[in-house]
Order: sequence, then C-alpha cells, then structure tokens
Amino acid sequence: MTKLEKLIWSKIIFYKNPKRNCFKYFDKLEVIPSSDRFKSGKLLKLDKSKKEVIYDSFSEKKVLKDLDSCKFVKEIKTQSLIINYIPMLKVRKYYPDIQIILNDGVVAIIEVKTFREMVNKKNILKHEALEKYCKKHRFGLAIIDSDYYSFEDLKNEKVPILIQNKFIRFVKDNKEISFDECDNFKKKYNLTDYQLCYIIWNNRKKHLVYNQHLIKYI
Repeated sequence: MTKLEKLIWSKIIFYKNPKRNCFKYFDKLEVIPSSDRFKSGKLLKLDKSKKEVIYDSFSEKKVLKDLDSCKFVKEIKTQSLIINYIPMLKVRKYYPDIQIILNDGVVAIIEVKTFREMVNKKNILKHEALEKYCKKHRFGLAIIDSDYYSFEDLKNEKVPILIQNKFIRFVKDNKEISFDECDNFKKKYNLTDYQLCYIIWNNRKKHLVYNQHLIKYI
C-alpha cells in the first residue's frame, strides 16, 4: 500500500466479522433524488464510479479523489443511503456522504466532517445512528476530516479532569461562547482545538452542548 492508502485504511473501523460479497447490494444504491437532498451539490467524475458522483464541499472532493487512488477500493458512490435519526423526538433523514465497496465486497460508509462539526449536537446524533447502522449491517465506518483526523482520534484525546471542569465552569460563567472566544483559555492551559472538542464531546450528556456554532452550558 502507498502511504496514503495505509492512512485511509487505518481510519476505517471494521466491526467484528464484516459482511463480504455485498456487490448486489451496492449495485442497487442510487443517489437520492435532489428534491430530497441538499441542493447545492457539485458533480465529480471518478475512475471508480460508473457515473458522476455528487459532493457538497471541497473536503468531500479531496477525500473522494484520494479514495479513487486507493487500490483496495473497487467502486465509489455518494449520498445513496438514507438513515433516520431522532432530534427533539422527531424522525429526520440523514444522507451519509460517501459509500465505497472494497475488492472483497465489504461496504464502508465514509462521512466527511471538520473536527468541530464532529461535536455538533445534530451531527453527534447522526453519527450515533450511522454507527448503529454499520454495526447492524456489518459495514465499515469512517468519520474523518480532509486531513484524515477521525472521530475516533478525537475521542482518544487526553485532557485532565481538572481542566475539563475548569472549562465547564468557564462556559457556565459565560452562558454561551464561540470557539474563538476560548483562545485565552486554550493558551492558559495549553490546549489544542482538538482537545477543546474532546471536552465538549466527553461532557455532552451532562454539561456542554455545541450547536449553532456556540458552546453552551446545559
């Protein structure tokens, strides 16, 4: 494998006993009609797609081109699945970004998000639903940004509990703040943006929520 192929491969989670020979399933996947999707998508021709694929961001385009260069990828499709998730007790539709099938017929779902988007409240709900879907169907899963920093990488960041509690108090005192407004706090405690996102994710069920680009105390 090339260096890039090894990097991408390392970011795909394969749950126990992945389902192989899913070629017939993959052949049936079709892009969701534009009336049901985000309408600003652009088209991209790939060697490993039978037709042009749709993408919504520069980051998705970069990942798609990288996947197209991977020898272990047989075919690529985009936005061809609907997964239901439930925010505020209402069922919503979610369209994962990229679907690939490997040479052995294993399907993997690739979601492209910035590390900040990974901890957005709505996206956490989407990704929890996606994880359940992939486990149920024994598909591979990767939630990554365009530099191949993954959601699993984010969850493995390390921040001392004392500093986490200080940040929770900081947000509580300010009621709601943006990432930019955390610069002084990050400098004081020598935190990276990744670690700040880890604190939000790790405390998402009891103290913090990131929504509408603001960090709030709950």
